[in-house]
Amino acid sequence: MQITYSNGICASTGGPASFSIKAWCDKSITVSETEYNGIALGGVCDPYVEITSSIGGCDLLQNSMIWDYLEYIEPYVGAIAIAGGIVLVFFGLKLVKPSICFGGFLTCIFLSILFFYTIYADSVDELKTFYYWLGGGAVVGLLAGWFLAYFVKLGAAILAGWGGFMLGLILNEAFLYTFELVWLFWTANVVCALVCAVLTFKIFDHMMIFSTAVIGSYGLVRGVSCYAGHYYNEFVVIELLKSGAIDQVDPYYWGYVGGFVVFAIIGSWYQFRMMPKKKTTHPYHQEQANTMY
Repeated sequence: MQITYSNGICASTGGPASFSIKAWCDKSITVSETEYNGIALGGVCDPYVEITSSIGGCDLLQNSMIWDYLEYIEPYVGAIAIAGGIVLVFFGLKLVKPSICFGGFLTCIFLSILFFYTIYADSVDELKTFYYWLGGGAVVGLLAGWFLAYFVKLGAAILAGWGGFMLGLILNEAFLYTFELVWLFWTANVVCALVCAVLTFKIFDHMMIFSTAVIGSYGLVRGVSCYAGHYYNEFVVIELLKSGAIDQVDPYYWGYVGGFVVFAIIGSWYQFRMMPKKKTTHPYHQEQANTMY
Protein backbone atom coordinates (compact mmCIF):
# COMPACT_ATOMS: atom_id res chain seq x y z
CA MET A 1 0.00 0.00 0.00
CA GLN A 2 1.28 3.47 -0.86
CA ILE A 3 0.23 6.90 0.39
CA THR A 4 1.48 9.95 -1.54
CA TYR A 5 1.41 13.57 -0.37
CA SER A 6 1.57 15.92 -3.37
CA ASN A 7 1.11 19.58 -4.45
CA GLY A 8 4.26 20.64 -2.66
CA ILE A 9 7.03 22.87 -4.05
CA CYS A 10 10.56 21.54 -4.35
CA ALA A 11 13.00 24.01 -2.76
CA SER A 12 15.92 23.13 -5.08
CA THR A 13 14.11 23.28 -8.43
CA GLY A 14 10.94 25.25 -7.74
CA GLY A 15 8.94 22.45 -9.35
CA PRO A 16 6.32 20.16 -7.86
CA ALA A 17 7.26 18.00 -4.89
CA SER A 18 5.77 14.90 -3.35
CA PHE A 19 6.42 12.52 -0.49
CA SER A 20 5.35 8.87 -0.40
CA ILE A 21 5.04 6.19 2.26
CA LYS A 22 5.22 2.60 1.02
CA ALA A 23 4.01 -0.06 3.44
CA TRP A 24 4.55 -3.75 2.66
CA CYS A 25 1.87 -6.15 3.84
CA ASP A 26 2.50 -8.76 6.52
CA LYS A 27 -0.63 -9.67 8.50
CA SER A 28 1.39 -11.59 11.08
CA ILE A 29 3.15 -8.40 12.26
CA THR A 30 1.35 -6.23 14.79
CA VAL A 31 1.49 -2.45 14.77
CA SER A 32 3.96 -2.38 17.68
CA GLU A 33 6.32 -4.72 15.77
CA THR A 34 6.33 -2.68 12.54
CA GLU A 35 9.78 -2.59 10.92
CA TYR A 36 11.00 0.85 9.79
CA ASN A 37 14.62 1.94 9.25
CA GLY A 38 14.00 5.69 8.82
CA ILE A 39 15.96 5.96 5.56
CA ALA A 40 14.52 8.26 2.86
CA LEU A 41 14.87 7.00 -0.70
CA GLY A 42 14.13 8.47 -4.14
CA GLY A 43 14.93 11.91 -5.49
CA VAL A 44 15.19 15.25 -3.73
CA CYS A 45 11.78 16.36 -4.97
CA ASP A 46 10.02 13.02 -4.66
CA PRO A 47 11.45 11.12 -1.68
CA TYR A 48 9.78 8.10 -0.14
CA VAL A 49 10.19 5.85 2.87
CA GLU A 50 9.46 2.15 3.12
CA ILE A 51 7.78 0.40 6.03
CA THR A 52 8.50 -3.29 5.75
CA SER A 53 6.55 -6.09 7.40
CA SER A 54 3.52 -4.15 8.62
CA ILE A 55 -0.15 -5.04 8.96
CA GLY A 56 -0.79 -1.41 8.02
CA GLY A 57 0.21 -2.20 4.45
CA CYS A 58 -2.50 -4.81 3.99
CA ASP A 59 -5.83 -4.17 2.34
CA LEU A 60 -7.71 -4.60 5.60
CA LEU A 61 -10.77 -2.55 4.77
CA GLN A 62 -11.61 -3.93 1.33
CA ASN A 63 -15.21 -2.76 1.49
CA SER A 64 -14.40 0.71 2.86
CA MET A 65 -15.19 2.17 -0.58
CA ILE A 66 -18.85 1.24 -0.08
CA TRP A 67 -19.00 2.92 3.32
CA ASP A 68 -17.28 6.03 1.94
CA TYR A 69 -19.94 6.33 -0.75
CA LEU A 70 -22.76 5.78 1.74
CA GLU A 71 -21.39 8.53 3.98
CA TYR A 72 -22.40 11.09 1.37
CA ILE A 73 -26.08 10.22 1.89
CA GLU A 74 -25.79 9.35 5.58
CA PRO A 75 -28.27 12.03 6.78
CA TYR A 76 -30.95 10.69 4.43
CA VAL A 77 -30.20 7.07 5.29
CA GLY A 78 -30.36 7.97 8.99
CA ALA A 79 -33.78 9.61 8.69
CA ILE A 80 -35.21 6.67 6.74
CA ALA A 81 -33.71 4.17 9.19
CA ILE A 82 -35.19 5.95 12.21
CA ALA A 83 -38.66 6.30 10.70
CA GLY A 84 -38.73 2.75 9.35
CA GLY A 85 -37.25 1.41 12.57
CA ILE A 86 -39.99 2.89 14.73
CA VAL A 87 -42.70 1.41 12.48
CA LEU A 88 -41.14 -2.06 12.45
CA VAL A 89 -40.39 -2.13 16.19
CA PHE A 90 -43.98 -1.45 17.22
CA PHE A 91 -46.16 -2.42 14.24
CA GLY A 92 -44.25 -5.13 12.37
CA LEU A 93 -46.86 -7.86 12.78
CA LYS A 94 -49.83 -5.57 12.32
CA LEU A 95 -48.36 -4.32 9.03
CA VAL A 96 -47.44 -7.77 7.74
CA LYS A 97 -47.43 -7.09 4.03
CA PRO A 98 -45.61 -3.74 4.19
CA SER A 99 -43.02 -5.41 6.46
CA ILE A 100 -42.57 -8.24 3.97
CA CYS A 101 -42.29 -5.71 1.16
CA PHE A 102 -39.50 -4.04 3.12
CA GLY A 103 -37.71 -7.41 3.40
CA GLY A 104 -37.69 -7.77 -0.39
CA PHE A 105 -36.60 -4.16 -0.79
CA LEU A 106 -33.71 -4.63 1.64
CA THR A 107 -32.60 -7.81 -0.12
CA CYS A 108 -32.40 -6.12 -3.52
CA ILE A 109 -30.53 -3.12 -2.10
CA PHE A 110 -27.99 -5.49 -0.56
CA LEU A 111 -27.57 -7.43 -3.80
CA SER A 112 -27.14 -4.26 -5.87
CA ILE A 113 -24.37 -3.05 -3.55
CA LEU A 114 -22.75 -6.50 -3.64
CA PHE A 115 -22.80 -6.59 -7.46
CA PHE A 116 -21.42 -3.04 -7.63
CA TYR A 117 -18.56 -3.94 -5.31
CA THR A 118 -17.79 -7.09 -7.30
CA ILE A 119 -17.61 -5.18 -10.59
CA TYR A 120 -15.95 -1.97 -9.42
CA ALA A 121 -13.80 -3.28 -6.56
CA ASP A 122 -10.63 -1.74 -8.01
CA SER A 123 -12.12 1.65 -8.83
CA VAL A 124 -12.11 4.71 -6.58
CA ASP A 125 -13.91 7.15 -8.90
CA GLU A 126 -17.28 5.51 -9.43
CA LEU A 127 -19.49 7.53 -7.07
CA LYS A 128 -22.09 8.34 -9.73
CA THR A 129 -22.14 4.72 -10.89
CA PHE A 130 -22.63 3.58 -7.31
CA TYR A 131 -25.75 5.71 -6.98
CA TYR A 132 -27.08 4.31 -10.28
CA TRP A 133 -26.71 0.80 -8.88
CA LEU A 134 -28.23 1.85 -5.55
CA GLY A 135 -31.19 3.48 -7.28
CA GLY A 136 -31.66 0.47 -9.54
CA GLY A 137 -31.62 -1.81 -6.51
CA ALA A 138 -34.26 0.36 -4.84
CA VAL A 139 -36.58 0.19 -7.87
CA VAL A 140 -36.17 -3.57 -8.26
CA GLY A 141 -36.57 -3.91 -4.47
CA LEU A 142 -39.96 -2.19 -4.53
CA LEU A 143 -41.15 -4.52 -7.29
CA ALA A 144 -39.77 -7.59 -5.51
CA GLY A 145 -41.35 -6.49 -2.24
CA TRP A 146 -44.72 -6.04 -3.94
CA PHE A 147 -44.38 -9.53 -5.43
CA LEU A 148 -43.41 -11.14 -2.11
CA ALA A 149 -46.40 -9.54 -0.40
CA TYR A 150 -48.55 -12.03 -2.32
CA PHE A 151 -46.46 -14.95 -1.04
CA VAL A 152 -46.63 -14.21 2.66
CA LYS A 153 -44.84 -17.30 3.98
CA LEU A 154 -41.86 -16.91 1.63
CA GLY A 155 -41.68 -13.16 2.16
CA ALA A 156 -41.88 -13.58 5.93
CA ALA A 157 -39.05 -16.11 5.83
CA ILE A 158 -36.85 -13.63 3.94
CA LEU A 159 -37.76 -10.88 6.39
CA ALA A 160 -37.02 -13.18 9.35
CA GLY A 161 -33.71 -14.05 7.71
CA TRP A 162 -32.80 -10.38 7.79
CA GLY A 163 -33.92 -10.24 11.41
CA GLY A 164 -31.59 -13.14 12.19
CA PHE A 165 -28.75 -11.51 10.27
CA MET A 166 -29.14 -8.32 12.28
CA LEU A 167 -29.34 -10.36 15.46
CA GLY A 168 -25.95 -11.75 14.47
CA LEU A 169 -24.67 -8.20 13.97
CA ILE A 170 -25.88 -7.25 17.44
CA LEU A 171 -24.17 -10.31 18.96
CA ASN A 172 -20.95 -9.38 17.18
CA GLU A 173 -21.21 -5.81 18.41
CA ALA A 174 -21.89 -6.97 21.96
CA PHE A 175 -19.05 -9.46 22.46
CA LEU A 176 -18.11 -11.65 19.48
CA TYR A 177 -15.91 -8.90 18.03
CA THR A 178 -13.47 -9.46 20.92
CA PHE A 179 -12.38 -12.75 19.32
CA GLU A 180 -11.17 -10.74 16.27
CA LEU A 181 -12.18 -13.56 13.89
CA VAL A 182 -13.77 -12.57 10.59
CA TRP A 183 -15.08 -16.10 9.96
CA LEU A 184 -16.87 -16.04 13.33
CA PHE A 185 -18.52 -12.74 12.37
CA TRP A 186 -20.00 -14.17 9.18
CA THR A 187 -20.80 -17.57 10.70
CA ALA A 188 -22.86 -15.97 13.49
CA ASN A 189 -24.75 -13.78 11.02
CA VAL A 190 -25.53 -16.55 8.53
CA VAL A 191 -26.51 -19.14 11.17
CA CYS A 192 -28.87 -16.70 12.89
CA ALA A 193 -30.41 -15.77 9.54
CA LEU A 194 -31.02 -19.39 8.51
CA VAL A 195 -32.48 -20.40 11.89
CA CYS A 196 -34.90 -17.47 11.95
CA ALA A 197 -35.96 -18.04 8.33
CA VAL A 198 -36.73 -21.73 8.96
CA LEU A 199 -38.59 -21.05 12.21
CA THR A 200 -40.94 -18.69 10.38
CA PHE A 201 -42.60 -21.69 8.71
CA LYS A 202 -43.29 -23.18 12.17
CA ILE A 203 -44.20 -20.21 14.35
CA PHE A 204 -45.20 -17.46 11.96
CA ASP A 205 -46.59 -14.79 14.30
CA HIS A 206 -43.85 -15.14 16.88
CA MET A 207 -41.06 -14.92 14.32
CA MET A 208 -42.68 -11.96 12.59
CA ILE A 209 -42.76 -10.13 15.90
CA PHE A 210 -39.21 -11.09 16.81
CA SER A 211 -37.68 -10.33 13.41
CA THR A 212 -39.42 -6.98 12.91
CA ALA A 213 -38.54 -5.90 16.46
CA VAL A 214 -34.87 -6.76 15.88
CA ILE A 215 -34.72 -5.16 12.43
CA GLY A 216 -36.55 -2.10 13.70
CA SER A 217 -34.32 -1.68 16.74
CA TYR A 218 -31.24 -2.03 14.57
CA GLY A 219 -32.51 0.52 12.07
CA LEU A 220 -33.58 2.95 14.78
CA VAL A 221 -30.28 2.86 16.65
CA ARG A 222 -28.12 2.90 13.52
CA GLY A 223 -30.17 5.81 12.23
CA VAL A 224 -29.38 7.77 15.38
CA SER A 225 -25.69 6.91 14.97
CA CYS A 226 -25.71 8.61 11.57
CA TYR A 227 -26.14 11.91 13.40
CA ALA A 228 -24.60 11.28 16.83
CA GLY A 229 -21.41 9.45 15.75
CA HIS A 230 -19.29 7.36 18.16
CA TYR A 231 -20.29 4.17 16.34
CA TYR A 232 -17.99 1.51 14.87
CA ASN A 233 -19.00 -0.03 11.57
CA GLU A 234 -19.65 -3.66 12.48
CA PHE A 235 -18.33 -4.87 9.13
CA VAL A 236 -14.84 -3.45 9.67
CA VAL A 237 -14.44 -3.15 13.45
CA ILE A 238 -12.58 -6.49 13.67
CA GLU A 239 -9.94 -5.36 11.18
CA LEU A 240 -9.68 -1.98 12.89
CA LEU A 241 -8.88 -3.73 16.16
CA LYS A 242 -6.40 -6.11 14.55
CA SER A 243 -4.61 -3.31 12.72
CA GLY A 244 -4.38 -1.17 15.85
CA ALA A 245 -6.47 1.64 14.35
CA ILE A 246 -8.47 1.62 17.59
CA ASP A 247 -7.00 0.45 20.88
CA GLN A 248 -10.07 0.80 23.10
CA VAL A 249 -13.82 0.91 22.58
CA ASP A 250 -15.56 4.29 22.80
CA PRO A 251 -17.83 4.28 25.92
CA TYR A 252 -20.67 5.81 23.87
CA TYR A 253 -20.58 2.72 21.64
CA TRP A 254 -22.01 0.62 24.47
CA GLY A 255 -25.00 2.94 24.59
CA TYR A 256 -25.82 1.87 21.03
CA VAL A 257 -25.44 -1.81 21.92
CA GLY A 258 -27.78 -1.30 24.89
CA GLY A 259 -30.23 0.52 22.62
CA PHE A 260 -30.41 -2.47 20.28
CA VAL A 261 -31.36 -4.77 23.14
CA VAL A 262 -33.77 -2.38 24.87
CA PHE A 263 -35.77 -1.49 21.74
CA ALA A 264 -35.88 -5.13 20.58
CA ILE A 265 -37.31 -6.20 23.95
CA ILE A 266 -39.78 -3.31 24.18
CA GLY A 267 -40.92 -3.81 20.60
CA SER A 268 -41.42 -7.55 21.06
CA TRP A 269 -43.34 -7.01 24.30
CA TYR A 270 -45.58 -4.36 22.75
CA GLN A 271 -46.36 -6.41 19.64
CA PHE A 272 -47.17 -9.49 21.72
CA ARG A 273 -49.53 -7.37 23.83
CA MET A 274 -51.24 -6.10 20.69
CA MET A 275 -51.67 -9.53 19.07
CA PRO A 276 -55.34 -10.31 18.31
CA LYS A 277 -56.67 -12.77 20.85
CA LYS A 278 -57.80 -16.04 19.32
CA LYS A 279 -61.43 -16.73 20.16
CA THR A 280 -62.02 -20.10 21.77
CA THR A 281 -65.35 -21.89 22.24
CA HIS A 282 -66.17 -23.72 25.44
CA PRO A 283 -66.43 -27.50 24.83
CA TYR A 284 -70.08 -27.50 26.11
CA HIS A 285 -71.17 -24.87 23.59
CA GLN A 286 -69.25 -26.60 20.81
CA GLU A 287 -71.01 -29.89 21.63
CA GLN A 288 -74.41 -28.18 21.65
CA ALA A 289 -73.67 -26.63 18.28
CA ASN A 290 -72.71 -29.99 16.83
CA THR A 291 -75.91 -31.69 18.03
CA MET A 292 -78.02 -29.08 16.29
CA TYR A 293 -76.85 -30.26 12.87
